[in-house]
Order: sequence, then structure tokens, then C-alpha cells
Amino acid sequence: MKIRASRTTMLAMALLCLGTGCDRQAGPSQGRAADAQAAATASAVDDEESRRSRFDATMQRHGIPGAQLARIHHGVREEYVYGVMSKASGEPVTGQTVFEAASLSKVVAAYVTLRLADQGRIDLDAPLWSYWHSPRTEGDAAARTITARMVLDHTTGLPNWQISPTDPALDSTPLAAGFAPGTRFQYSGEGFYLLQKTLEHITGLDWNALARQEAFEPLDMPSSSYLTDPALDGVRASGHAKDGTVRPVRVFAKGNTAWTLVTNASDYANFVRRALYAGEGLAPATHALMFAEASDADDRDVPTPADPFVAWGLGVGLQTTAAGKRVWHWGDNPGFKAFFMLDPESGDSVVLFTNSENGLAAYKDVLEAFLGEGEYPAVDWARAQS
Repeated sequence: MKIRASRTTMLAMALLCLGTGCDRQAGPSQGRAADAQAAATASAVDDEESRRSRFDATMQRHGIPGAQLARIHHGVREEYVYGVMSKASGEPVTGQTVFEAASLSKVVAAYVTLRLADQGRIDLDAPLWSYWHSPRTEGDAAARTITARMVLDHTTGLPNWQISPTDPALDSTPLAAGFAPGTRFQYSGEGFYLLQKTLEHITGLDWNALARQEAFEPLDMPSSSYLTDPALDGVRASGHAKDGTVRPVRVFAKGNTAWTLVTNASDYANFVRRALYAGEGLAPATHALMFAEASDADDRDVPTPADPFVAWGLGVGLQTTAAGKRVWHWGDNPGFKAFFMLDPESGDSVVLFTNSENGLAAYKDVLEAFLGEGEYPAVDWARAQS
């Protein structure tokens, strides 16, 4: 990936060349080329400043206290920060600030699962029960047929959560499939947690250690963890209600593949670029599976006009419009909202983290500013699910 010079440096270089004639020692054609390059550089700086202003205005308009955004376009990365980590402290958001990624956790979990499939440690189509007898599914014959593939494409038949994932009784609460697994779509955090417990049994590692081994370390994600890391306490954002009230900071003493990832836009942009776009660490055929439609994403309980344009791959949402296919996921924790979208052909992407319940309302504005004008039915679909 190209290393982006600072906006100040690029603008200074452009103005210097335009104002002093950097090409005076060069021939006429070289001089014209240098002038054109300098003008293009100055224009790019102006465009970035325009995007920055639009980003700030969007966050302000929607009452979002703090946010981070990472954009990759033609292989060049831009990073933006806005506002404060907490309205109580007034400490500014920086590039090092970490946010709750909410369900963007699931995409990393899918990548780890596919890595283990490539290693021959799990068969995507073998029942999870054949690897580990979960006490939560032992009483339901249908639930015992759930496979890793069904978890990744959300066709397990399990509810999003049987009980709150913060309830200490989670591991002892029986699960029952509401329909035959593999037959239709229903978004489920429980499925991912069942997969997590199975993979922990197979590998002998707790989930955070497994994620660190298979994703965080090889993909340059040093600020990412499924557990609360005390070393990051000074850079951890606080969530905010819609009215701006600061929510209590949560401590994740137990990792959960479905929702406890804490990270920042820089780390997650590395993941999107290297794992999702480039397929780093995956066999080419396995990487292709992520972006192939595996389920139609038509949730009978939550119908939406966006349904014809949204499907699900293995671990990621798929949006298809006249502009082509886009890969995406959203995150929805109390006080935090997150979103990413990737063009799998060009590698252009946007990662957004906000510390506000109002974050979802800003998604379309952000996508139009940073990926281009157009239709984004994935946002409507996510709004219906939230």
C-alpha cells in the first residue's frame, strides 16, 4: 500500500512547484508534466479537506460525540477523527482511540474459522456437535445438526440471543432451533457463540488468544482485543445515548465472537484490506467463498424493501446494485455504532466507528462522501435489523 504524505507536506510541495517553477532545469515536456502533477496533488489535498469538512459536518449534524474513519481509495489510505472520546472527560478522539466494534466482531470470527478450515481443523459442513457436545444443544436434535457454514451464513435457526449475552446464565441456557437449520436466513449471535465454544474446544485456546494468533498479529492489529485490555484504558471511547448521555464503560472479562471486539479504524482497515480484499492467510478458493452468496438474507421476521439487493456470504453481507457488488457489515452495541463497506474489485473501502446511538443515521451520508453517490440498500437492511 502507498504511504500517504501529510496534507501539509503535499500542499507545500505543490505550491512550491507552482510558484517557483520546479521544472526550470527540465525540458518543456518535463516541465508541463511537473506542473500537471503539482496541480493534481494540490487538487487531491483540496478534495481530502472537503471530505474532512463533510465528515465533521455529518457527525455534528447527527449529534455524534466522537468518531473515526479510515478510507482506502486506489490503495491510498486516509484517516479521519472527530470529536471526543467522552462528553464527560472532553478528551479528543485520536487515531489511537479504541471503540466497541459490536458485530464487526463476527467478520473477524468468520476469517479465523476459515483459516482453521484451511488448516484441516474443522470441516465447514460437519455438525459442530461432532467436534464438541455443547450442553446447550444436547436437548435439541435439530440444533445438533448446525454446521460452521450455517453459522457463517446465518441459517442456524437459532435466535439472535436466547438470553442477553451479558447474562452469567448464557452458557447454561438451552438452545433450540426455530426451524430446520440450513433452510433459511435468520441473523444469530448465538450461532457465532456456539461456533466460538466449539473452536475453543478444538484448539485448546480461549477465543481472544485464538484471534490474536490467527488474525490480530499476522494482520497488524495491535490495538484489537475481544477482552478489555487495561493497557488501553486511557484511549477507550465511552458510548453515548441518543441524547448525548454518557453510558457506563463496559468491561469485557469474557470474549464473545459476536460482539465484544474493541479496536480502532486503523486496525480494522488493515483487516479489511489484507484479509477481506487481498485474502491474505486464506486459500484462494476459501477466500472466494466469503463473497459468494450463501443465503438470501431474507429474514421472514424482518422484511424490508432492501431484501432483493442484499444477500449473505460466509461472515459478510453482500450488497448488489447497478454499481456492482459491495461487501459490508454493521455493528450495533448500546452506545456504539460501526460500519464497513468494501468494493471487492477495486479494494476501495470505508471503515467507520462512532461512540453514539445516533451513528447508524450517519452511514449513508458517510458512504456517499467517501465511496461515492449511489444507492446503499445495505444501510436500510441494517436499520431494519437494528
